[in-house]
Amino acid sequence: MLRQIINYRRFIILFLIVLLVTALLFPEMQKRPIYFLGRPVVFLISGLQKGMAWIGGGFGNIWNGYINLVSVRRENERLKQDLARLQNETIRLQEAAQAHERLLQLLDLKTEADYRAVTAAVIGRDPSNWYRTLLINKGRRDGVAVEMGVITPAGVVGRVIKAEPAVSQILLMTDRNSAVAALVQRTRDEGLVEGTEKGLARMKYLSLLSEAKEGDLVLTSGLTGSFPKGLLIGTLGRPAKKDLDLFQQAEVIPGVDFSTLEEVLVITSLDGPPRPDAKGGFGNRK
Repeated sequence: MLRQIINYRRFIILFLIVLLVTALLFPEMQKRPIYFLGRPVVFLISGLQKGMAWIGGGFGNIWNGYINLVSVRRENERLKQDLARLQNETIRLQEAAQAHERLLQLLDLKTEADYRAVTAAVIGRDPSNWYRTLLINKGRRDGVAVEMGVITPAGVVGRVIKAEPAVSQILLMTDRNSAVAALVQRTRDEGLVEGTEKGLARMKYLSLLSEAKEGDLVLTSGLTGSFPKGLLIGTLGRPAKKDLDLFQQAEVIPGVDFSTLEEVLVITSLDGPPRPDAKGGFGNRK
């Protein structure tokens, strides 16, 4: 152990002698020994600083990228919300435009008609298959009464079967309990349009000699009090008869799409609205 210590001391002394000789041999070392000896240390520290700066810059870029990504995501969410709001607003405006168009058509029909009518909105439908009915938002307070006819610009809808103060129930012409006096426009053959159990319609009591054919228009005949003459009911299917029947019958395709009804006209009186007479006054048109 003592020998190892002596050898270690010798090594240290020898290293110091070599370092001293080197210092004496290099003039630069003689002039600026501290600078000369400190260069390796400075180089090492500078390298460490550059490494730390590079690492810090990398983390800074990652952090900035994350912040930018969060900002972009927030902007995307805001844009999605704005887009959804604009889409909802567009849908609302489209619905308002379509409702306005339907109401204009009803107003035109009401203005040109030779009868009195009130406009009503459909607010309910019978969910069962027993009866085919609608509920509207007009009732006795608006002049609506039982047996009044209900129409749209597309044709006959049905008739009022129940009237409350503020609402009324409408029986559709496709209900099996419904019947409307009708005629074929081209041939003038008269008959009765009834609903069926399947929710369709058919024209009964066509003469065996009738020349009515598929595609003919079927109109109201005006022989009952619910509807004036000449309102569209639908289009005639191919007439046919069963053995021993005294009349023909044919399917009728309604002019009205009952599944999309939103507004209707209720005919409150077959007498037309007051019109100016020759003297500038008003009289009832009959």
